[in-house]
Amino acid sequence: MVYDAKFFKEKRNIDVFLYHEATRILLQRKAVMIRNTATGEGKEYSYDKLLIASGARAFVPPIKGLDRKGVFTLRPLEDGIAIKEYIGSNSPKNGLLIGAGYIGMEMAESFTEAGMKVTVVEKMPSIVGTMDDEITEIIEKELNSKGVKLLKSKAVAEFAGEDSRLNRAILDGGEMIDADIAVVGAGLRPNSEIAREAGIELGKTGAIKVNQRMETNIPDIYAAGDCAESYHLVLGRNVYIPLATTANKQGRVAGENIAGGEVSFPGIVGTAIFKVFDLEVGRTGITEKEAKVEGIDYVSNVIEHGSRAPYYPGVSPIRIKLLADKKTGRLLGAQMVGREGVSKRIDVFATALTVKMTAHDMRNLDLGYAPPFSPPYDPILIAADELHKKLQGKG
Repeated sequence: MVYDAKFFKEKRNIDVFLYHEATRILLQRKAVMIRNTATGEGKEYSYDKLLIASGARAFVPPIKGLDRKGVFTLRPLEDGIAIKEYIGSNSPKNGLLIGAGYIGMEMAESFTEAGMKVTVVEKMPSIVGTMDDEITEIIEKELNSKGVKLLKSKAVAEFAGEDSRLNRAILDGGEMIDADIAVVGAGLRPNSEIAREAGIELGKTGAIKVNQRMETNIPDIYAAGDCAESYHLVLGRNVYIPLATTANKQGRVAGENIAGGEVSFPGIVGTAIFKVFDLEVGRTGITEKEAKVEGIDYVSNVIEHGSRAPYYPGVSPIRIKLLADKKTGRLLGAQMVGREGVSKRIDVFATALTVKMTAHDMRNLDLGYAPPFSPPYDPILIAADELHKKLQGKG
């Protein structure tokens, strides 16, 4: 969408081969086998430095009838175009979403605005991955208020219909749901097979293991983007959180080092935001659910406060949940939900996590104030202060 092959050749003298697929990395010869997908012809390209930026693909659970017309995944741009064209040509009345993650939440809004009756089926007992209940309960209320039916702890066993076209889905328990279109948003898997087959080390996540220079365990081979792991600054280990911002930063670091530079990508704190109807939702660091899995001794607290000065028109509540290390007071994570001001504030917490601030450090941050944007004592400061009190045994 931003650049095409012509731009790279004319402006940067980079050859781009569209409709070509890398099929094998030949380590001994420092070469890659490439197949022309239009002609089937194979060719070997040698390299001095190699970057694997093969991205990720949508995970598709084993559901019968996935090949029916009207069943989609949503990963590359082409998927979005195909869904939009199908809606325009078929005017579906009942939309079904498999998975209540970011894609499921955003598509619930899109399908509703397209005039559909929407059902979301989530295999797990909670929505939006590992976000905590104090946040997801508000999201669920928003979905319900917009007419979205949410089925948790359920799974689709089969897509059914007549003449190869989808018109219903059958759940594991036999329940039937009307569905004229379905989007499977059950997560992503890294395209790391070509690396694994070449003997390049993968992490426990299944993505390619890299260091801060984006180097793999094989000399002169780098990996970046949604096929690679990232170092998590809070957890202190590699994770797989495929997001566009991370992919762009990793690509820049890999490119500069391949060209002879000396730069590093220090890591991430797991920051993400999304919109669902009239809500903004954000998270950074780790959640309480994740802290329990990691065996971290933590303190958490939840506050709710106005997004603007109380006398200014349009004020609405923001709910914030914070976690801190019980012993040191270091901030571990933040989650927020509200109708405005979440995207700005979650970035403040992301910055605090990156520099390892404590709840005490955050209490007196010099944040911008004007009645249209915040109360004099911002919700960020209130949340940090209340958590600090709890850490001191005063909350």
